[in-house]
Amino acid sequence: MEYKSLVSEIESYLKSLLRESPDGWIELSRKEIAAFFDCVPSQITYVLNTRFNMRRGYLVQSRRGGGGFIRICSLFTAPETVFVEPKVEKKEDDARGTLYALARGGLLTKREFLILGTALEVLENNFPGEEGGKLLLEILRALAQEGLFHR
Repeated sequence: MEYKSLVSEIESYLKSLLRESPDGWIELSRKEIAAFFDCVPSQITYVLNTRFNMRRGYLVQSRRGGGGFIRICSLFTAPETVFVEPKVEKKEDDARGTLYALARGGLLTKREFLILGTALEVLENNFPGEEGGKLLLEILRALAQEGLFHR
């Protein structure tokens, strides 16, 4: 099987599970998905990183190890509490959680969410530790003071 088609098959499978989910989110094991597709878990990670990211309207939470899981949430169908619970340990996810809460609350359009989500990714990639998330929170506060979130 060609690698590209395997990636597309995994993406289609996960999206079909999301469509069937009444909650707008799914929770799976990376190992189980890899076994189902007869591939290595790193291929599942690749699909998650490239096809299920904030830029495309998804939040992926994962924990590796024995009790590990992958939770994929669709921004526009999952309830807001999914994006906040369980509490994620990294501080930069506070900015991500705030961004998702604003979008779920109807205070951001999909376009605004995608722009701010992309800005968060750039900030996280270019600033060490939690600095990128802190900067996005400052941007969100400034936008709130300018009245962006009053619809």
